[in-house]
Amino acid sequence: MKNVQNEPGNAFPELPLAFDRRRRERIALKIPLRILTYGLLVDKSNDGICTDLSEGGVAFDCEAGLNVGDVVILEFRQKGETAYRCHARLAYRMGRRYGAYFLAGE
Repeated sequence: MKNVQNEPGNAFPELPLAFDRRRRERIALKIPLRILTYGLLVDKSNDGICTDLSEGGVAFDCEAGLNVGDVVILEFRQKGETAYRCHARLAYRMGRRYGAYFLAGE
């Protein structure tokens, strides 16, 4: 088992493999995506572009100012197909790039 305690000179200890969500195979793609957010006062829908996808999560570009930590509904749409919706928690933001991991059963 990997030790996660802080060592001298190491401000950020390495996490065990179980915590590393990026170990899953990713698929680079560009497909339209709709991001649905629900707040106390207003519901919003923003368009984005999915840039990569894995079993555990997704990265996408979006102009909207979304909040890291929020749960959103991601709607994947393709012409002639029924939209697929899933819940995801926003994990990071770098400029207009967001990363999220999928939530099961929410």
